[in-house]
Amino acid sequence: MNFIKPAVAAALLLVLLPAAAAIGEKSESAGLPRPSAELAPGDVVRIVITALSRNDNPYTNAGIETTYNFASPANRVNTGPLERFIRMVKAPPYGIMVDHAGSEFSEVVLQGNRAYQMVRLTADDGRAVVFAFRLSKQRDGEYRDMWMTDAVWPLADAAEPAQAF
Repeated sequence: MNFIKPAVAAALLLVLLPAAAAIGEKSESAGLPRPSAELAPGDVVRIVITALSRNDNPYTNAGIETTYNFASPANRVNTGPLERFIRMVKAPPYGIMVDHAGSEFSEVVLQGNRAYQMVRLTADDGRAVVFAFRLSKQRDGEYRDMWMTDAVWPLADAAEPAQAF
């Protein structure tokens, strides 16, 4: 019988274990929602908000990763990579989005290849914040004809149009 020498076995483990871990991560994230040409702008916002409401399901930060999946390539240039995006979403002013208790959506406003929607999020302690989402329909590349998030920002209470909700 041929046996692998301990030094060779150790070297193989050093190479194969990180690769196996990466494969596991890829297979976990493979089940998360992804952009599709069939999704309307409002669908994208609802997918993101729903994922963030249960951030650690099916695994830690899956909701934020779903949100990152729907970030436009231009958005990712400013907010990525994923690890940086996770830190940003968990920090103020976005932290309320993670595991929020409730959400209320305005109508979607379409302007050509751009869309806007406001979402009122309520935390467990009753605090509420309105966020504006700006999306664009991608014109080329792997996301051609797919709606993706370009920006999200909180609105001051005074800036919230009463007719929005």
